[in-house]
Amino acid sequence: MAAEHADAGGRDWRDYLLAFSVALGLAAGGFLLANLLSIPLVIVFSVIDTSLRSAVGTAASTLVQGIAFVLVVLGYMRYGDHPRLLDIRWPSLSRLRRTLRDAGWVVAGFVVLLIASQAVGLVLQQFGLAPGTNRVVDAVRADPTLALYLVVLSFLATGPGEEVLFRGGVQGVLRRVLSPVGAVIGSSALFGLAHVTAIVAASGAGGVWGYVVSTFVLGIVLGALYEYTDNLLVPILVHGAYNAVLFVQLYLVETSSLGFLPTL
Repeated sequence: MAAEHADAGGRDWRDYLLAFSVALGLAAGGFLLANLLSIPLVIVFSVIDTSLRSAVGTAASTLVQGIAFVLVVLGYMRYGDHPRLLDIRWPSLSRLRRTLRDAGWVVAGFVVLLIASQAVGLVLQQFGLAPGTNRVVDAVRADPTLALYLVVLSFLATGPGEEVLFRGGVQGVLRRVLSPVGAVIGSSALFGLAHVTAIVAASGAGGVWGYVVSTFVLGIVLGALYEYTDNLLVPILVHGAYNAVLFVQLYLVETSSLGFLPTL
């Protein structure tokens, strides 16, 4: 990451406290704004006598959450005077070699994420910490058509929203005072903990820590991709592709006994 980071030398405890406070504030602010923006959805869906738990309602909530996450980070960049917080490099024919390199990292990162997901799942099972089920997965099983919406929203809302918030925002802020490894670990820890409510709502407390550990490890992969490529678009696409594959799998075999990857 090249946009905003500096060596830790010369910093005191106040710099670290500020960075950690801002990182926590961004994560909490993202979910708070998502809840606030969901209020009009609740009103609209009540008027049309449709539940927010329906396929359309869940899809709309997912879209709103992705928008909220991006808005919080953009607001911090604008009003916190940090316009260069995010490193995003768009594909360009004039820089074809770099574009092809980024595309290669997207493919490689996607494969690594799939392998990491399966590996951490097997390890957790050995310790009796099998990840719980995300409530979105339960919603898809109740109405498989939701998966078709979520395949698209994986690239338009979930991937961009969560990566801008946790990799671009949280990791970017922590990177000012921590080493690359420290910033990736810190943002991944918050990324894992951020999924707790979604797991408790679907699986109860039993599968929470397995899921947190699983998403923490997958966050490490996504954070490392961002750190190495200096391009937030890479983890966005990897994250989106990973979730899209999950929802396609759910749509096709939701009544089978196959195991599913944990959604991010």
